[in-house]
Amino acid sequence: MPTGKTPTKRGRSEVWTRGPTARAIKRELRRLGERLRQLRLERGLTQEQAAEAIGVHPKHIIKMEQGGANVTVATLVAASVAFKVPLRELFPDSDEENTSK
Repeated sequence: MPTGKTPTKRGRSEVWTRGPTARAIKRELRRLGERLRQLRLERGLTQEQAAEAIGVHPKHIIKMEQGGANVTVATLVAASVAFKVPLRELFPDSDEENTSK
């Protein structure tokens, strides 16, 4: 019998059950991971050094760079501060990527 309350289920969001949305999320997480890796390498940092600068566990950096981590906004802000780039530069336009190759 419904109680009128919002469910308090924890875990994976419903968006992951929607095919096109889930594919888009995975694609963008991979693009973000590639960009984070690029920024780290441009600065000559190891994954451990980048993790320390961002404030996450080194294993999380690996997952982030592989596109396997659902990165929080707080972590993105920390990464932009650590890499000394505006937050928007973590998300390059598709056109920018195609012209730089």
